[in-house]
Amino acid sequence: MRKIIFLLSCIIASNLYAQNDTETFQQLTGLEGKWTGTINYTNKAPETLDLKYTITAMGTALVEESSEGGVGMMTVFNLQNQKLLLTHYCAAQNRPVAEIAENKNGALLFKTNHSKSDLNLTEDFFVTTFKFDLLLNDENTFRYEYTAEGADGESYSANAVLKRVM
Repeated sequence: MRKIIFLLSCIIASNLYAQNDTETFQQLTGLEGKWTGTINYTNKAPETLDLKYTITAMGTALVEESSEGGVGMMTVFNLQNQKLLLTHYCAAQNRPVAEIAENKNGALLFKTNHSKSDLNLTEDFFVTTFKFDLLLNDENTFRYEYTAEGADGESYSANAVLKRVM
């Protein structure tokens, strides 16, 4: 009987987690449109950041096209087996795959899964965390942050408050 109760508890918990990832993905789709702001770095001067979000693949993926100081990159958010993933195609010529780690009232934290990304901090430099604070002042403003780390302890972080332009 204990095993049955334990198994039912695990099933219920996993269904709640999946539901949360689905709801979080729906929150992210609210970003659809164009955004602009200034991105501030811990290791260099600020730059312009332009983002464009598009819902695609019959509503199952959200694509972020970014121009960070004129450098183009792309990130895809999708639900895979009810797990929310972020795949970032980076100017650093790598592809971090991050999983949702936290959603606290619209403040989302994604952490890179090193094995899914085929990256490690002793050899590679890549984005290790992505943060989105969707509930700042209103639906036309959000905070965007990330941290990049790599070999020899190299690291920096960046953040921007973006405004909807379309």
